Amino acid sequence: MRINRDFLATLGLRWWDPESLPDGCFSNSAAAGAQAEIGALLDQFVDGGGDVLLQDASLARLGPLWLEELKARFEPVVIVRVLGRADAAFQAFSQGVREDVAQSPAITCRAQSDLLWLHCNMELERWTRGEQRLLAACDELAQSPQEGGRRVLLALGQALGRTLPALDAPALPKEPTAVEPLPSDRDRVLERIYQALSAHAEDKDAKGSLEAAWAQLQVRVPAPHQAFDPSVDVDLLYEARLQRFVSLCEYLPQFPKVSPVRRAADRIVRRVWRPRRPQPADPPFLFISGNPAARSHLYRVRNPIEGLRRLGAPACWMSAKMLGRCDVSRINARCVILHRCAQDDAIDALIHWCRRRGMPIGYDIDDLIFDAEIMREGAIHFIANLPEPEREAWLENANGHQRLMAAADFCLTPTEALAEHARRVNPRVRVVENGFSAEVLALSDLWRSRRLRNDGPCVGYASGTATHEADFATIARPLAQALKRQPNLSFTLVGSLDLAPYEDLLPAAQLERRPLVEHVNLAHELARFDINLVPLQPANPFCDAKSPLKYFEAALVGVPTVAVANPTYKELIRHGENGLLAHSEDEWAAHITLLANNTDLRARQGAQARRECVARFHAGRLAGKYLQLPV
Repeated sequence: MRINRDFLATLGLRWWDPESLPDGCFSNSAAAGAQAEIGALLDQFVDGGGDVLLQDASLARLGPLWLEELKARFEPVVIVRVLGRADAAFQAFSQGVREDVAQSPAITCRAQSDLLWLHCNMELERWTRGEQRLLAACDELAQSPQEGGRRVLLALGQALGRTLPALDAPALPKEPTAVEPLPSDRDRVLERIYQALSAHAEDKDAKGSLEAAWAQLQVRVPAPHQAFDPSVDVDLLYEARLQRFVSLCEYLPQFPKVSPVRRAADRIVRRVWRPRRPQPADPPFLFISGNPAARSHLYRVRNPIEGLRRLGAPACWMSAKMLGRCDVSRINARCVILHRCAQDDAIDALIHWCRRRGMPIGYDIDDLIFDAEIMREGAIHFIANLPEPEREAWLENANGHQRLMAAADFCLTPTEALAEHARRVNPRVRVVENGFSAEVLALSDLWRSRRLRNDGPCVGYASGTATHEADFATIARPLAQALKRQPNLSFTLVGSLDLAPYEDLLPAAQLERRPLVEHVNLAHELARFDINLVPLQPANPFCDAKSPLKYFEAALVGVPTVAVANPTYKELIRHGENGLLAHSEDEWAAHITLLANNTDLRARQGAQARRECVARFHAGRLAGKYLQLPV
């Protein structure tokens, strides 16, 4: 309808834009003008008697614009939610027409369609809470138009207080069925949300799922403060945003039924004949994530699952919290991997079940947080500075990690340095490096090609959280020296690190602060650097065991790195070829100055680092290591 289209235009949106509506958009002057038009339109029907039916897909999002005007003139107002699956929505959207491009399909990008489906249905569910509403499921209407239509009319008649005349059943297309033999996390998450939208309003689990999904849907790609050329491939941005959403939304995994005899036979076959390709009907790799909101969930759960799926191996995940609400006896997996899980009754029950059914179970840990003695010695700076009750909680968690590691059939770590510590707890340790997804590589290529860097060389540090204060302290002085030597050199800090202790040291005119961003938007920030810094406390067991994330993620956007010369980076960086290693404060200052003054050297080292990291750390390549686990 024209009123809806014009109102969206005042917000800078079209009906096919899957963006969140701005806060307060229904209480501004544009909304008041639209509501005046709505009132004048509805007044034409007030004296005519009978029922008034409003039908427009945009009402799913713009219902609040109409609701008060409708209530002021009609009683009762009944909202009928027509709910179809995301696949059916894509079919419908792709058959629409955009007003700005004659005869052009409105939506041809699947991710854009999925995001719009999410926004329409979740916004509709939210603003209709407490209102008189009915649900009409498209799949039921398509399977039995007469019966489905009869039920909708009966419910609507009861809401209106009278019997409604029968209508011709609509000719609805059948809901598409899945054709992929191996459902993706996207399929699982969208089905989970569809089921939650279909559930009764009092279903607390469904409401909780929708609230969690709604929070994740608000993240924008790129972030609001990140400038970009509107000519970029927005389909890629939609895909990245959808993948981020999917990676953080839970679903309840489904497991195939396999007899104990078949399971034992399959294990023998895998041990004797490892090259056998995985089959879609195989039991999946099951990851249990201790904290899905943490960055490590992406590297150690989400990326491996996507990589395994690309290899044809079924894989899925659930949070430790969901495991606590799940009947472990229904779990049937090729292998169970616990990632940073705390020991509790649910985890103990799962381990017991895996032992009974002969399912291998591994423990995945990506930081040296399982050695309480190292914590007591103060090697982990941010833990050492916590209040005593919080330190004690970390120590107790460390002991819990150790117990689970010892109970597991094997352990996984991202670095060899961390594996050496893990072998003191469990000798069966495999190294599977952290990697990056196909979406991160595509975004990195996009921002690398956009030349986001400022005038003059920029040295940057993506600190992330404030837990890296001690790391930054090791380079603050040499960084200040390099900035003072070269007035056109700037320093950009991305993250929540406190720079107050360095106000007198770092030149304010050469300093730029950028906020902490979601991981999906990190490549944009790194592409603004000319030089990437990776400082860590030297000769520190916790820091020495860390994964080289900050190196390979900068390399993906072609930015060279100056890194601390610890065991991990000595193995990864060939000094002067694919990066620079610093052993002392003097070397930090000298290496920063060298790269700042040599554009060609920066380009050569950045390009070489990118070639090697793409070949080494792609999640699709690393996933093959999971197929070699002792399962």
